[in-house]
Amino acid sequence: MNYLIERAGNFYFNRRIPEQYRPHDPRDVIRFSLKTKDYKTACRRALAENDRLEAYWRTLVLSGQQQAEKEYLAFSERAKSLGFTYYPTDTLVALEVSALFKRLFHIEKENFNEKHTEALLGKARQPDTQLDQVLQRYFDLSRPAVLNKSPNQVRKWENPRKKAMANFIKCIGNKAVSELTREDTLKFRDWWVDRIKNEKLVIASANKDLIHIKTMVTAIADNLKIDLDTAHLFKKLIIVGDDSERRLPLETDYIINTLLNPINLKGLNEQARWALHAFAETGAGLNELTGLLPEDIILNADIPHIHIRPRKGRSLKTKFRNRVIPLVGYALDAFKACPNGFTNYHDRPDSLSTIISKYLRDKDLLPSPQHTIYSLRHSFQDRLLAVNTPDRIQADLMGHKFNRPQYGDGAMLAHKLEWMQKIKIKG
Repeated sequence: MNYLIERAGNFYFNRRIPEQYRPHDPRDVIRFSLKTKDYKTACRRALAENDRLEAYWRTLVLSGQQQAEKEYLAFSERAKSLGFTYYPTDTLVALEVSALFKRLFHIEKENFNEKHTEALLGKARQPDTQLDQVLQRYFDLSRPAVLNKSPNQVRKWENPRKKAMANFIKCIGNKAVSELTREDTLKFRDWWVDRIKNEKLVIASANKDLIHIKTMVTAIADNLKIDLDTAHLFKKLIIVGDDSERRLPLETDYIINTLLNPINLKGLNEQARWALHAFAETGAGLNELTGLLPEDIILNADIPHIHIRPRKGRSLKTKFRNRVIPLVGYALDAFKACPNGFTNYHDRPDSLSTIISKYLRDKDLLPSPQHTIYSLRHSFQDRLLAVNTPDRIQADLMGHKFNRPQYGDGAMLAHKLEWMQKIKIKG
């Protein structure tokens, strides 16, 4: 393993200071005993020590950046209060001579006041940040956006942005945000075009990366007051075209006779099996189903139903996802069997999705690669359309935005049930 050496039967942690951290840590090499002769124990301790060091180095860098930013902003405000625009020294020298003399005359007028002199002659350099530092900084700035999300929701929010930045750096290399050029962003777009063509990837994946990079870079440039024309940088980068791979709906007969056939699902654990039944007959997402608490499952009522709603520590995708769904057919059976919800997968939709998807693929229970477990939600909507369900009811059941003026809190439960009875797949 990396960072591990053995001497006289004892294991030591050994790592050279990475190049990017050397300005902040004067040491050349870090080496110390892990106090064990057991290889597995040494590996475990080395990993823990390495994580601790990485966190320490990031803190050093961030502290230095924060101090530099604080100083820069202070000088900027001071220059502004004196009627001048702040320019760092390397930018200041490019000003016209008359503009420079104006600053010097003011300094002389103020009897060479030290603070005024520093502000007008650009003592502090404009703060910047490297691309590999953008993520953490952006996550810090975005704390309000994830304030009420569960740990799993935070992870799902962060991961696409981590992936986008990793791809961006892989394509153009690590560089300062201020040094980004139009050529860099075009190169990234072309890199994705080649991957779509050669690796059969979907356009949506590319566009998500492009949007995330634009959002993060723009936020950091604004926060640090970096002189960067982000509008030009990311102009018209979105890739236009139809994705060939779309999630296809499943036919109702196929759902009944194949996908939910008890014989075909015998090898799937009980809660996953019931969750699959609920997914097929509610139109709710797996993240919504796994987020249900016992109080959200109302079985002892004239119309049994589930209430999908936000709570402390867990938000919904949009405000429109807050809704009540009547229980019919397979879904009613599922929640009677699991009245407290799918407790083995509470707030773990990815785990549930992985288990079900793998089982369905292994058993060859999906008709094509374009069909996934999420095809069931598409099928639910298709069934609504097939019976001419009013737009308002469709929106209320699916958790979609309704584009007309709304009155009240949505369609009445009995009215929803009327249409749910028309599309249920279990008689």
